[in-house]
Amino acid sequence: MTVQEVARGTGPAGDGDDVPAGPPGDTGETAGSSTPEPARRAPRRRWVDVVIGVVLLGLVAVGALRWYDSTAYVVVVLQTAGPFVVIGLGLLTVATLVLRRWWMVAPVVVALVVAATVAAPAFRATSSPKADRDLTVMSANVWVGSANAGQLMDAVRFHSVDVLVLTEATPAILRRLDAEGAGDYFSQREGVARANTSSGTMVLSRYPLSVRSLGTDPALEGTQSVQPEVDVTVPNGTVRLKVAHPAAPLRGDTLEWRAGLRALESWKQRLDGDELVVMAGDFNAGFGHPGFRDLAAGLDDAQRTDGQGWVRTWPFAGNRLPAFVQLDHLLSRGLTVVSAGQVAFNRADHAAVWASYALPAR
Repeated sequence: MTVQEVARGTGPAGDGDDVPAGPPGDTGETAGSSTPEPARRAPRRRWVDVVIGVVLLGLVAVGALRWYDSTAYVVVVLQTAGPFVVIGLGLLTVATLVLRRWWMVAPVVVALVVAATVAAPAFRATSSPKADRDLTVMSANVWVGSANAGQLMDAVRFHSVDVLVLTEATPAILRRLDAEGAGDYFSQREGVARANTSSGTMVLSRYPLSVRSLGTDPALEGTQSVQPEVDVTVPNGTVRLKVAHPAAPLRGDTLEWRAGLRALESWKQRLDGDELVVMAGDFNAGFGHPGFRDLAAGLDDAQRTDGQGWVRTWPFAGNRLPAFVQLDHLLSRGLTVVSAGQVAFNRADHAAVWASYALPAR
């Protein structure tokens, strides 16, 4: 055996282990496989982590706007996106688990838990469905009087509504409602109906109404809309009703919108401690807005009290966007919420909200 033969193989001749000697440093691997597989995947995985982190930061930033009291138009709009933040964090959690990006799971889950904790009260019912119904109130934005009066009156009768609050009321919608039987159904009405404008408001009632204020002073009300304040005398007590319709937070109108919420909050703070109160209307704001939460503090929102979760009352009436935010509310103090709900009808961009209440024993 020569030295050359020893260098070319370690086994006996013909054992199949002899291979031709390659160039120095040649390990027998092809050029394309010289990079280990984990090394090639590492940059790709880092990009996945970056994408997850960017999406997480974006969702957290939008969710955090909930606590930023601002009149900046973009902020006011993004504050309505709370439910989408929760949904987005849920989907991001699933994606992080499926992709096995374990070190990203913890921050994503923490953010989801915080968001779910904030959203949870809307899904926790504290209403009393077995209590006797003493008063049912419905608030409907009739879209400058264009709403379908027949459908609205059908909903009034179906839910046995005692007090109907109409924002954006016009003389035309009142005539159509009367043609559908509203004049016979409701014996009382107060307020101001205005043609070709969104500032009119009417209160229709089956029970006696006593006017405290027609709410027509913009300097006091913080809005151009009429916001009547009346006492509703029901068989076992009196309820103080205040209509709310601040300006919509459109671009350029957010300062007036915030002023309207502050005016309503000031009205609430002037109330006597033992009065039974209902605030009803199109507040043009929801619980994602700090100004509305300040106003609603100490009051019961009927839909939240009934545990209805993600309530959506706007936009309807053929909008390209599906309804995604609750702008219409029934807030109360001293009353027990028995049940609550929403009704959408044709030719109105808001769904109506209604609630039945039990008065305390006297």
